[in-house]
Amino acid sequence: MSILGKIRRQTINAVVLPARILQNLWFAYTHKYLRHQHKIIYTLTPPPGLKNVGDHAQVIAIQIWLKKHFPKLPLIEMDKNQVRYFLPALKWLVQPDDVLFLHSGGNLGDRGMWSERVRRLVILAFPKNQIISLPQTIYFSDTPTGRREQENTRTIYATHPNLTIIGRDQRSGELAAELFPKAQTFCMPDFVLSLSPSQSDKRNNPPKVLLCMRLDDESALTAEQRREIAICLPYQCTYYDTTLAEPIKVSERKVVLEDALSLFRAFDVVVTDRYHGLIFAVLCRKPCVVLRTVDHKLTSAMYWFKNVPFVTFAQELADIPSVVESCLAIKTQEVPNWNAEYFDKIPNLTGLG
Repeated sequence: MSILGKIRRQTINAVVLPARILQNLWFAYTHKYLRHQHKIIYTLTPPPGLKNVGDHAQVIAIQIWLKKHFPKLPLIEMDKNQVRYFLPALKWLVQPDDVLFLHSGGNLGDRGMWSERVRRLVILAFPKNQIISLPQTIYFSDTPTGRREQENTRTIYATHPNLTIIGRDQRSGELAAELFPKAQTFCMPDFVLSLSPSQSDKRNNPPKVLLCMRLDDESALTAEQRREIAICLPYQCTYYDTTLAEPIKVSERKVVLEDALSLFRAFDVVVTDRYHGLIFAVLCRKPCVVLRTVDHKLTSAMYWFKNVPFVTFAQELADIPSVVESCLAIKTQEVPNWNAEYFDKIPNLTGLG
């Protein structure tokens, strides 16, 4: 029976349906024209309540990439909450030739179980579709919970016959190959690097330093250590975190990202333990001092920047003043062509080219 038939039947029988069923029927009805069209489902994107600018910047970058490589295919975007809520309607809409892209990020592991549970749900729900998980940092803690969740993920992913898992750093790529031997696996940098540069030649005298620091459980620093960074530098320092105080609405993503990039352009050097603090600095061609986090997210990801002279890793907090001075002396702003070297190759690597 068609979705319209179901709605008519419920109306005729005067059955009062739960709100979720009615909303699934309405979602299916409003998208019914796409049911028999070859299409892309791009899901697990951040809902507004996820306030990290980096996550929303990835959506902007990935949408541009999808339109570039699949311009004729309609696109349905669903965030992490929507895909769980509207899964019955989505299963009705999706046909075997449709491709599902799962959002990029740093949550394939037991630290991001909200995302990982939904990712598992999608992988189980669409066994006939090609599913491509865009670049992810993969990390399961060496704890009873971490080992249990790793095995759950390994088992569920192994059930899918056409799954691609892309690591966002070299260690994540190795883990993907180890954990998911039945899937296609390889590595790519963070998708935000695919965006056009947002550089400024403005120089402050004396220099100004942006301290883009984590304030969550992935930080390897104490509050006192974060304060000491500003104290040890002989320059004006401003603290910033890519996680904002207010929700980021879908309609405001581009404005919020541009505001963040404008902030980075106003400084002369960035010190950060945020992955997207590093990415934004590279986009703005600003010298960047990178600090470690509690996992391999940044230490392994530094591989992508080995040929970017204005990005430097500081092994110890005591090294920060000298590394900042070295960064300020670097004049070159050359970076790889990220799209040509990496992102534009994904369609061919996954058989979609």
